[in-house]
This record gives sequence, structure tokens and C-alpha cells, in this order.
Amino acid sequence: MFHCLDVAAVGEALLCRHRGLRAAFANLMRLPQENVGRLLCFLLSLHDIGKFAKKFQAKEPRLFPKCFDDDPASLPSHYDHGAGGLRLFSARPDAFKLPSGVPEKVWRPLISAVTGHHGAPPDPGDPVTLHSLRSDFGKPGIKAAHAFIERVHELFSELPSPSSLDARLAKRASHAVAGFAVLADWIGSNQDWFPYCRPDQDLDTYWRLARQRAMHAVEESGVLPAVPGRRLDYRHLFDAHAPSPMQDWARTVELSAGPALFLIEDETGSGKTEVALMLSARLMESGRADGLYVALPTMATANAMYDRLAEAHRHLFATGAKPSVSLAHGARNMHPGFRLASLPAGRDEHPYSRIDNQASETTASCACAEWIADDRRRAFLADVGTGTIDQALLSILPIRHQSLHLLGLMRRVLVLDEVHAYDAYMQREMEALLQFQAGLGGCAILLSATLPRIFRQRLVAAFAKGLEGVAADADASMDYPLATVCSTDTRYSQKVAGQAGRARRLPVRFLRFFDEALGEVERAASDGKAALYIRNTVDDALDAHRELAGRGLKPLLFHARFALTDRLAIEKQVLDTFGKDSTSESRAGRILIATQVVEQSLDLDFDVLVSDLAPIDLLIQRSGRLWRHDRLERQGDPELVVVGPEATCDPGEDWYDGQAFRRAKHVYKDHARLWLTMRALQESECIDTPHGLRSLIEAVYGDDVKNRIPKALRKVFYKSEGESGANRGIATSNVLNFSKGYVHDGGAWDSDMRTPTRIEDVSRVTLRLGRVRDGRIEPYAREQAPGELWRAWRLSELSVPSCRISDDVVPDRYAEAARAAKADWTRFDTDKILVVPEESVEAGETGVEVAYDPCIGLSFGQDIAK
Repeated sequence: MFHCLDVAAVGEALLCRHRGLRAAFANLMRLPQENVGRLLCFLLSLHDIGKFAKKFQAKEPRLFPKCFDDDPASLPSHYDHGAGGLRLFSARPDAFKLPSGVPEKVWRPLISAVTGHHGAPPDPGDPVTLHSLRSDFGKPGIKAAHAFIERVHELFSELPSPSSLDARLAKRASHAVAGFAVLADWIGSNQDWFPYCRPDQDLDTYWRLARQRAMHAVEESGVLPAVPGRRLDYRHLFDAHAPSPMQDWARTVELSAGPALFLIEDETGSGKTEVALMLSARLMESGRADGLYVALPTMATANAMYDRLAEAHRHLFATGAKPSVSLAHGARNMHPGFRLASLPAGRDEHPYSRIDNQASETTASCACAEWIADDRRRAFLADVGTGTIDQALLSILPIRHQSLHLLGLMRRVLVLDEVHAYDAYMQREMEALLQFQAGLGGCAILLSATLPRIFRQRLVAAFAKGLEGVAADADASMDYPLATVCSTDTRYSQKVAGQAGRARRLPVRFLRFFDEALGEVERAASDGKAALYIRNTVDDALDAHRELAGRGLKPLLFHARFALTDRLAIEKQVLDTFGKDSTSESRAGRILIATQVVEQSLDLDFDVLVSDLAPIDLLIQRSGRLWRHDRLERQGDPELVVVGPEATCDPGEDWYDGQAFRRAKHVYKDHARLWLTMRALQESECIDTPHGLRSLIEAVYGDDVKNRIPKALRKVFYKSEGESGANRGIATSNVLNFSKGYVHDGGAWDSDMRTPTRIEDVSRVTLRLGRVRDGRIEPYAREQAPGELWRAWRLSELSVPSCRISDDVVPDRYAEAARAAKADWTRFDTDKILVVPEESVEAGETGVEVAYDPCIGLSFGQDIAK
């Protein structure tokens, strides 16, 4: 009972100290702010009502109450008290004494939300009868639960009658209430803040004590938002250049009341991040949000954004405020900046265990409140967050504690960068995310340089669906740059001028063969230029690196098949060598061979760029790495070199299946889109920025392109369209149903399958590289994490398609050492595969040939012999 009051007191303290959150709940439930607090605290006090059941009490036989006649040993050991609480409500909703005038079906999703405080909506099971309820609770348990409800009513006085609350509003609000219950329960369960008390205290006395403790706990937890600043100036951000027209628009555009979507389409390198920060600052200043979360396609781009925000974020908040900054992705604890900022000196964080909550100081330029930094699931409670889009998408999938993500996002400006960069499965997930964000009263900013119109229409329509009674008109604007706004009372698209001095006509030259591309890169290096060759697969990148190394060159190699420790080091080396602040000396004659890891959000700059043929939007993105910054030492003019087959008028079915692209044909399977891309570039002979970008994109993704596809490629086109439609269907079945509310049948909560954020993750496995020392197998990255075995293994991980490796690759003589090494892995690591590369060529029963080099990455099979 005391814990129930602890959690209710935390809820009260949160709503008292966090006015934005209180206003958000009032808007969601259509209740006056002074009434919403009492109602939510009452609901929170019932979150553990299922623990009155005898089946729960039997979990500790020594303390089993004597009022029950049962033998605790005879009762089942597994019992879900969340489902028990919901079943208690279903059997006797009148006993909960909820305000009259509101039907039971309205309260059900709200009761489900608070009883589902362990991260998932409870499954009530079969229809509840008095007999089945007694078998769970026993008569004494039912009586005690009802008596507690009576006492709680007395503590909270008379509850307000929310006559305006209907089933639709309750279902919508239940998603936020569920996250609120998780947060309050986590804080209320912390024994540092809520130590055990004598059980003989009366509830009135304890309630007063709990309220005092809750105020302290909420302050200490770091979840209260920092005070926003006023009048952000672009001079405070990354550059002191004069604002672009789009940045000026963001500074002056009228903000409508309530949730709003801003979709910004502008060229690469035009300062869209600054636009997002300006809009976010204005939304925060107006009280529509408390912070922001920037979601990016990859961990590398998320790390780069985190580093960029490390100083700039302070200008979003008032002088003297101490905003918390969090990094959210699967390897955030490997990022040295986040570890330094979030952990006090001399202490390390293990991802599967809690740390204590002793106050400490940090001298880092940005910091994350300790209690938030303790658990990745709390990342969205920080004032400023950056991470992968996957972490945001987890909030709309049937994954435990997703509701806590939603609670954080509803008071954050959700910034989705590179929204064009996702496949059909993730696009559908993004649409669901935007519906939830709008429906819970949040704001969103979408950024893209190469967004097809049909994608824009879907994203805007999804946000409009989350708003009440708002239909999004199909916007077919061909203008560029373009700003689109969607809110309850405003929907429009506005053409914005391009930035002065940035317009360019980038010539495109074509090569047909791999050897020609290598010669182009080699000549660039001999002329002292910084050159980039982007290949479409890791194995193709390895081929290019091997050939150039054989010619006496020393190219850098950057792809996704490096162990995490090496990938982080290479990422830094690439940014140092080719980034914005790189020097002419560091760049001269250097070559980077890379895959798609460099085409999004990384601020890299090259003198020469050669790229394998890819869809037009990705080629435009890649071209943004060419002559990105002004450099006095440059001579000549920029030129994009594209390697691919000629787009003839009558190609054969095998147009893209030649030897040069035998691997890449499996990456970009829609060869018709590739033909359309090559055809559009051949006809234009250049990329005209910004005025010609829209026509190039629509030439490949427009509604009428199917009429221009050669007959031989129509089969692959329709096959690809069918796969995209199927993947959208899979995503639709995976995402939660916003309109159903936080209930068990609102998503695939019963599924035994892992619900992925990316459909390709289903067919990928995580490898852990090991090395043999003194007969023992240790993590490959042991030296990088001395004394931290869990971290050393994490730094030794990489991901590959499951078709390449499906089982451990360890020499037979080290089988026992492998078992000993894996014995230290946690239950979260059971699906990971151990590979000992330097010992395992043709080793083990799998017959898999692998090798690993810190400068090359993981190689398979014939690539080793080469």
C-alpha cells in the first residue's frame, strides 16, 4: 500500500513541478489542469492493486498472510499482478468508485495503462467471472483491495467528474498515461528516495511523508525540464554566416497553436540543422515543447550530431540552466563523449545493471542527469537527445516500455533528419510515429534534400491523421526549396529562395568499368587531391581498396563491417582527414573508399568524387560531399563521376546484372529505378542545385515513371513495387494501433517474434570477435576496455547478413575455451555469434573462411585469398 502511495505522490510532484506535462494531459483528456492531477494520482495509486491477490502474496511463502486459507506452495509461482489488477476492475468496476457519468469502456484503457506499468498492456485473459477472480485473489484479497480503494478515495477527496471524457479521448490519453505510470513507478521504486517504513503507520501520515519524498525524488531524478531560452540567434549555432532564406523563414514563420509539423526540403549542406534548432527553440519558448530529439539514420551520423550539439544546445536554454543531453542508440556507451558526460569519474556503467544515484559533478561540456543516463530507455527524458531513428520508432512498436519513449517524445520536438533515406517498411513506421506524435500533442520537424512528392504527401497525411478532424490535402508542389506546415488550423507549402552563392550546375561524367574508376581516383591522388570512391557493397569496397593498395597507394577504408572499436576510430579519422576542419596538408593526395556510410549527414568534403550508380536521391546526397566547403587551394571545377551501364533505349533484362555489378544488384533491386536515374542524368548532363533537383527526383519517383520504363525492366519494377507494398503491410501489422489505446489487443503483444525497427535486421546476426591468448578466448577489443569485460565484448561486435555466418566460427581445439568465454555473456547476448578470425580460416565444422584486419574489416571466403 505504501508503494502505491509513493508512486501516486511522484505523479503529483511531476505534475506540480512540470507544468508543460500537466497542460499536455489536460489537453489530452479535455480536463481543467486543476482536476487532471487528482484524477491521474488516483489512477496511479491503483497501479499495483493486483498485488492484493493471494497468488501474488504466495510469491513469498514466509510472509503469506494468514487470512488466506490456502497453502502458498499449492499456488502457481507465476502470476501477473498487472493483469490481475485489470481483471479486478473488469469484475467489479463499481468498486473502484470512479466518477459517475462516464461509461466503464472509457475507464478501461486508462486502468490498463496504469496496471501495465511494467512496460506492456496487461492481458486480461478469458472473460472474468466471480469464481475466476476468487481463484486469483481469494475473498480476503478482494475485500482488502476494495478497502484500499475506499481509503485512497478519502485521501484524494472527491474526484472530479470528467463529463467531457469519451472513449476516443481516453484511448488517446492512455498511451501517455502508460508512460507516466512507468516513470512514476520507476522513481517511486527507488529505495534511495523511498526507503522502507514501519508497516504500522496509518495511510494519512504516510501520504504526507510520501509527498515530501516525492518532491525531492523528482528534483534529484533530472526529469524536470530546463528553462528554455529566449530569442535564439543563429550566431549561437555552428557557424556565424548570414542566415539562409530558409533559416530566415524559420525565424519568422508564424507558429500556430497546438501540435504542428514542419517539413523542410532544401539542398545538402544548406543548414537544415540550424533551421530545425531555430524552430525547436521557438516552439520551446512558446511552451509547446520542453526539449528536442534529433533522429538520424545511423549511429555514425547520430554520434556526429551529438558532438555538434555538445555546445550549441546550451543556447536553447536560459542562462544558468543545466540542460541534460543524451545519446540514444545501441552503442551509446561506447561513445567517449557520452560516457564522459554521463558518468562521474571513476565509475563505469554496465548496460544491464543499475548504478547508484549518488550526486556527483562532471566537467564535461554537456551532461546527462545520472538517473536518466542510467538506462537507455530513459533517453527521451533528457532535455536534448540525439540518436538513431530506431530508438524513436521503438515507441510505436509492441516492445516493452515503449510508452516511456512516447511520454518523452510528446513533450519534445521530434526532429527526423534525412527522411528520404528509408525503405518502405521504415517509411510506414515513420508515418505511425508521426500519427502518435500529433495525437499526443507533440510537434515534429522533418528534414530532407531529396524527398519525392509521394513521400511528402504520406508523411504530412500521417501527421494530419493524428490531429483531430484534419484532412491533409495532397500537395503536389514542384517548388524547391520548400517549407510545408501542417497543424490543426494551418496547412500549406511555401516556396523559399535558395541560399545566395550556393547554386551550381554540377557536371556529371559517366564511366562504364571498374578499372576506369580506379584510374580516376589514382590520378586525383597523384594530383594532390582528396578523393572519394563510394561503392555499393562492402565486398566491392574491399576490391577497390585491394587494387589501389596493390598500386602502392594507401587509401582509407570505411564501411559497416568493422568491429565497433575500429569503426569508431576510423569514423574519427575520416572526419579529421576529410571533415570541415581538415587542413590542406591532411587532405592532399588522400583517398577514401567507402560504402553508403558516408552519404548521410556526415560533414565530409572531397575534391574528386566517384560513385557507383545508385538511385537519384542517393546520388544527389553523395554529390553533397563534393566541394562542400570553400577551400582556397582548390583549382578547376567540381564534377561528379558515376560508374554504371549506359541507359540505352532498349536495354535487356540483364541491364544491371553484369559482372561489374553482380553484388550491387542485390542492394538496389529495382533496376528500373537505376535505369531511370541514369537516363535522367544522361539527359540533363548535370545536377542543377537547387532549381533542378525536384525534376530529377520526380523523373525517377514521379507518378508517371512507369510509362517510361523499358519493357524489359518492367518485370523487375513491378516486383520491387510488390515487395515494397508487402513490407509496408508488414510494418502496418507491426506498429501499434493509436486509435485502440493502450490495451493488449492494440498491437502484436502476444507475438513470439522480435519486432524489428528495420526489416533487414531480421536477416542479420551480430558477431563478437575473439582472440586466443594463453589458451583462453578474450574479446578482440580487450585493450580498449581494461577491466570492463562487458564493454570489451561490445566493442568487439559487428553485424553481417545471416547468410554469411549462422554459427560460431572457432577452431575445434578451442571449443572448451569458447564455452568458457560465452559463459560470461548475459542473457541479452545469447543470439550473438563468436568468431575467432585470426585462428579460424577453414576452421570448425561450418567451413566458413573469415579473416579480420583493423584497417580492412571482416573478409569472407575468396576475398581472403585475394
